[in-house]
Amino acid sequence: MRSLRDLGIGLAAIRSVLHRERTVAETAAQWADALDAQIRTLQLQRAVLRAVAARGSAAEELPNMTELARLSARERRRIITDFVEDALDGVHAPAYRSGLLAAVPDLPDDPTPEQIGAWTELAALVREPELRAALRRLAEYSARTGPVAGEAPAAGETDPAGREQDAVRVAELMRLRGEEAVTAGLAPDSPAAEPLVAELVAAWLPTQAGIADPPAEDGPQARGRLLEQLETAAEPAVERYWQLLCTVTGRPAPPRWDTAGTWTAAALRAHPRPYELDRSAFDGTDPDRVMHAYVQVTRDVGALVAAVRPEDLGLPTPCAGWSVRQLLDHMVWENLMAISIAEDAPRGDHAADHLGDDHRAAFADSVRAALTAFTGSGMLHRTYGPYEAPGAVIVQQVVVELLAHGWDLARATGAPTGLAPEVAEETLAAARRIYGAAPRTEGGSFARERPAPPGAGAVDRLAAYLGRDPV
Repeated sequence: MRSLRDLGIGLAAIRSVLHRERTVAETAAQWADALDAQIRTLQLQRAVLRAVAARGSAAEELPNMTELARLSARERRRIITDFVEDALDGVHAPAYRSGLLAAVPDLPDDPTPEQIGAWTELAALVREPELRAALRRLAEYSARTGPVAGEAPAAGETDPAGREQDAVRVAELMRLRGEEAVTAGLAPDSPAAEPLVAELVAAWLPTQAGIADPPAEDGPQARGRLLEQLETAAEPAVERYWQLLCTVTGRPAPPRWDTAGTWTAAALRAHPRPYELDRSAFDGTDPDRVMHAYVQVTRDVGALVAAVRPEDLGLPTPCAGWSVRQLLDHMVWENLMAISIAEDAPRGDHAADHLGDDHRAAFADSVRAALTAFTGSGMLHRTYGPYEAPGAVIVQQVVVELLAHGWDLARATGAPTGLAPEVAEETLAAARRIYGAAPRTEGGSFARERPAPPGAGAVDRLAAYLGRDPV
């Protein structure tokens, strides 16, 4: 019986085998079960200790973490059930309620430190009034806009389960398109964003079948309702709740929606109805004057860039909270993007580093390449994109951008703002013509126009027109 002893089986149990009161198999099974229980306890203790070490928890947090980790699956489920029932008390949203109750925080027998940490945070989060209020708002919205009770799908419509699958598919499409737009540097209030908005609305419309007063086609009603859905769903506390639940259970976390959701909501605000292009903004653009303006602006802005010292790169600028380095990177990007359009291969690397280690060379090289592309490709006499925008107008937009950002750079570095005096007035006029109908919406390209002081120069007035404070 030495083998039984070597396996850790106690003397009393060995005696029961010797006296034939138990078989070796029965004794082995009993002790294996006991070892399983000990192992689970040790694994849990190890996970708690690792979580404490990783989180840098204080001593007073240890009892709570240990107690939460030791709860049974039923006790954990009860915490979530009580939370959901309390948050949704009195709200008739059965589908939303059942979805919440179906997601239970089942810890595995051998949890990771991350899972212990997530469960500890989740248990604290469900006590927060902010989360309860957010869940209630979502439930009330679901009750108000959900499918009409007892109404069967009409001919050609999908059933509720099919509509839910369609909604998931459309949400993923919106996330992907929104992230692609951000990556490509597509401004939500740009005319180029309208086809994307139209695509998303068209994909979303079928998911509204079966609800009260569903929008029948793309228009202000449909776009307003979709915007309301996105704004209602933008609840950071709820997003965190689902992320923690997924971590606890070991399921993949849902994709983050903040970037795509912010862009799509801004695009819907900027395009509240299907776009009707005003082609008058394209009229009267002289390609020769545009090229002359580009040369004059890049000459003066290039001199500003050349004067930027390495220690200046971290300075703040008036533009969207950017540093000087970020501003310069964007200016180089403007040139590179226009070049790629001229070459019929629009870039999608807006978020990449276009400046490298030498900001002066990066800007100068992008200007030389742009001049070559604009003249060598015939861009100034061609049209581009679904709206057949004249290439000369696209280059003119670059001129406006570079002159406005040149003003930002001058203000950041203490240089004079009277740039390109030969073409500043006509560039301001071009900005008013191109962007006069552009919405000044939250998350858009331009803030509301600011008043320029009496006697302000053309570049200062351009900055004010595009939302900067020239004072």
